[in-house]
Amino acid sequence: MHGSNNAGGSVGLLCALPGELGCWGGRGEVISSEGGLEVLRVREAEGDVLVCVAGVGKVAAARAAEALIRAGATRGLLVVGTCGALSRGLEAGDLVHCGLAVQADLGLVELREVSPDPRLLEAWEEEVEGKRAEFLTADRAVLSPWRRWRTRRGRSGHCVAEMETAAAGACAMAWGVPWAALRAVTDLAGWGSGQAFRKRYPVHAGRAADSVTGLLTRIRE
Repeated sequence: MHGSNNAGGSVGLLCALPGELGCWGGRGEVISSEGGLEVLRVREAEGDVLVCVAGVGKVAAARAAEALIRAGATRGLLVVGTCGALSRGLEAGDLVHCGLAVQADLGLVELREVSPDPRLLEAWEEEVEGKRAEFLTADRAVLSPWRRWRTRRGRSGHCVAEMETAAAGACAMAWGVPWAALRAVTDLAGWGSGQAFRKRYPVHAGRAADSVTGLLTRIRE
């Protein structure tokens, strides 16, 4: 397990799509390309950051999380990107911190939920204002009221829909690596959400990643 040696490792940054890298896009040198996934090293004053664009979905996210950890991202794994709001009180443009990640369409009760590292979560909340929400990780985008109801069925409080966080978080926990996630809301996960996503994605895609530099300063103080 890498958990006993977190202090000597790097921080990993994982997203689904290239636009979600924000200010980290187009930077770094490739240090690994095993399995077709590129891991890049970006050298910062606060320490190296390992970056991987996973692709969409839980399988892609788990592969990328393990690739980052194997490459040396044992100090922490940060998941960034966009999401759709599933509850009242969340609007397009909001930044949302993950308080709990749930594999929403997994047919098993055990191992459906994973919690972020509380210290990473609190540090990120100090850096970026945003509500905590349950991240409901599904295999398909939520594009209809029926799918919206089915995804958040049985949940209470703030919820968002996305497709990677619970899988990446489960992988990080299995390796003993602390993790946290921050996403920007692009749509309200229902009729018209596909069009809303396409309209707002260019504006909001990189906002979560743009906050990582400040977070790195906080966790290394």
